[in-house]
Amino acid sequence: MSEVKLGNKFVLKSIESYVKTALVFLIIYLCFMIFKPFLLPVVWGIIIAVAVYPLHVKLTRLVKKSGLASAIIIVVFLAIIIIPSISFSSALVESIRELTKGVEEGTLVVPPPPDNVAEWPLFGEKIHASWQAFSDNFIAGIEKYEEPLKKLGERFLGFLKSFAGSLLIFILAIIIAGVFLNSAKGSYNFANSLFTALVGEKGLEMVENSKKTISSVVTGVLGTAVIQTAIIAIALFVFKVPGAPIITLIVLFFAIAQLPPILVMLPIIIYMFSQLSGLQGTIFTIWAIIGSASDSFIKPILLGRGMKIPMLIILIGSIGGMILMGIIGLFIGAVVFALGYQLFQLWIQDTKEMMEAASQTENN
Repeated sequence: MSEVKLGNKFVLKSIESYVKTALVFLIIYLCFMIFKPFLLPVVWGIIIAVAVYPLHVKLTRLVKKSGLASAIIIVVFLAIIIIPSISFSSALVESIRELTKGVEEGTLVVPPPPDNVAEWPLFGEKIHASWQAFSDNFIAGIEKYEEPLKKLGERFLGFLKSFAGSLLIFILAIIIAGVFLNSAKGSYNFANSLFTALVGEKGLEMVENSKKTISSVVTGVLGTAVIQTAIIAIALFVFKVPGAPIITLIVLFFAIAQLPPILVMLPIIIYMFSQLSGLQGTIFTIWAIIGSASDSFIKPILLGRGMKIPMLIILIGSIGGMILMGIIGLFIGAVVFALGYQLFQLWIQDTKEMMEAASQTENN
């Protein structure tokens, strides 16, 4: 065969290889784009399924059927999310309706601010002046602060839109989690096969560590949120804050969503300063601030407990992931960083074993 024919054959083979590779990547890209709308719910579904799997095992032993246990978990979790959301939405709509009716009929009355409000540090005089303006004439107050109120309203509507979207994602994620729980053994075997194909005999260990990492982060996030909310709730009930149960629920939501509870407590602190004495108001403020900041020392204690992977790795992965991807990054960041740490350890161990084997060969 001449060199020209060999050259042409090589070119044809290369073109064929490039075309096949391009088609494979095109199919992968199209599959990803088709799956992309479901990516977030599926990831949340995996996280929820791993977190509640021990409960699913106990419930399966009780009811004797895996599918029934999964259905019970789905129904309970949906009820926990949907019922408070409906109550919150109904209360919000009713409050807005009453506020609108009061403004239209001119019956809305804002009580005048106490004199000690003006003595508050930093913003006391401005708060007193604004409060007094709405108390004297509510309509005139709205007209005076139209621009700030408009921006506040836009942010509030954005929050409601984001809340509704997150609610739908979580509802879908819970249903997906139930599907994963019902086929837990198959999903676990698939994960083992995948990681074994990627990293060899250490694959099973990585799957186990990934599962423990997700459980650890869930425990850290939920445990921290509950403790943090309990600290703040005690202050709310001790000082008899109006609407303490609802405020407690909102604080719990903020804590789980990794939003600073001080955003909820700041208006409460301002209000309670006008209702309490100077000493009581100071104690309530300090209590609320400590409760809002308590996650900074509670979370590191709960994260990474009972794991071979250092707590610092889990903590850095969780915080870095949250900064990069939001709340879901708490879990993804921790798992990815833990897997990276394991791969790094595996590489060091293999390198060390190879050097020791080479050294023994030289000595022999």
